[in-house]
Amino acid sequence: MTAAGGLTTDAPERRTLGGLAVFMMVMTPLLGYLAPKQFAALLSLVGLLAAPGLIRRRPPMPPMFALVLLVLWSLVSLSWTPALPDLAKLKKFGAVEAFTAIKLFLQLGLYGAAVAMLGQMSTRSARLASRAMLVCAALLALITCLDGLLGAPIYRAIREASGDPLTPDLAMVKVSMGTYPLVLLLWPCARVLGASSFKGRNILAAALFVLVLIVAHVTGADAPVVAVLLGGLVWLGVRFIGKPIARALIPLVPAVFIFAPMAMLWGEKSGLVGWMHTLAPPSWDHRLNIWAFATDRILEHPMRGWGIDASRTFGSAIPLHTHNAPLQIWLELGAFGAAMAAAFYAWILYGVVGWTGVDRRDGAMAAGALVSYLVVSGFSFGVWQEWWLALGALAVIACGIAQKTSASAR
Repeated sequence: MTAAGGLTTDAPERRTLGGLAVFMMVMTPLLGYLAPKQFAALLSLVGLLAAPGLIRRRPPMPPMFALVLLVLWSLVSLSWTPALPDLAKLKKFGAVEAFTAIKLFLQLGLYGAAVAMLGQMSTRSARLASRAMLVCAALLALITCLDGLLGAPIYRAIREASGDPLTPDLAMVKVSMGTYPLVLLLWPCARVLGASSFKGRNILAAALFVLVLIVAHVTGADAPVVAVLLGGLVWLGVRFIGKPIARALIPLVPAVFIFAPMAMLWGEKSGLVGWMHTLAPPSWDHRLNIWAFATDRILEHPMRGWGIDASRTFGSAIPLHTHNAPLQIWLELGAFGAAMAAAFYAWILYGVVGWTGVDRRDGAMAAGALVSYLVVSGFSFGVWQEWWLALGALAVIACGIAQKTSASAR
């Protein structure tokens, strides 16, 4: 409905959503540099503040159905997981932290509310949020690159001032964490720059890419480098070829989740994994051992899985998680969990194809961000880590902001 003066009746709500988006972007360099794990708290807060708007009718989000089934299955798996915490802990305040399945349920609601509602912000609010995103991403890139090149003296000084000093090598690891939100924000930032009228926009976009690659290299973060390179290849393909590349991702990405254990078994039997052991540096060699062990355990319970958080129960063979999202989902939630993850990404990719049909640059942005997220998930973090899931939601929101901003420019 339209009110007098041409303003929609939900204009105040949309301005509020724009304010939440700007707040989220302003917090990104601070959290990305000093406290990446607090992205979970940030997205939870944004989702909580935006959630009242869900009372009004909103467009459906089909990918959410796959995530709902995945989370429900993780709750069911509590009945057989060897990692079930003491249920008596639930009586204590804050004990939910020990129950990953319950946290997933809460995160789905809060992060989902943030994505759903911030996707409804006005074009004017999206333009303001896009400017905040550009400035804050550039700030995070500059500080992490500078500190990384100097050996992390700024980060160590901050930690010493707070009474929690770190060794130089550990400080470099902490600085490298800032590359992960940057890897995901690169693509929407590049899209916003590309849609602007600023003459030096291409130089700025290239500089942002270079800064991320430099800080990832000097701090020893391999996954962000691979994510930027592979994401860049997909970006180029969708940008200049269009729908054929975007459509090719629809079977390819779900296949990674469905066939991950089979691929690992084939690699072991063919000798490929053994050959990779001779070439891989220690950290990657250790990953290969983890993946082989996880694949053997998957064969013991291929349908139901071992249960949520079971990866934590195998001692030194799997330290905390498998460092591979498809294998961790297979190990813990079995074939059903892998199928739901595959369905979720297939739905997302159908949306990418739709964006590509309207404007290849929007489709390329979304495809690059998605591939970057999957690459990091495939090599680095546990699939249930709340801060990493929060960064996924942040990337979706950022792509929506960039798409809306570029559409208004057209």
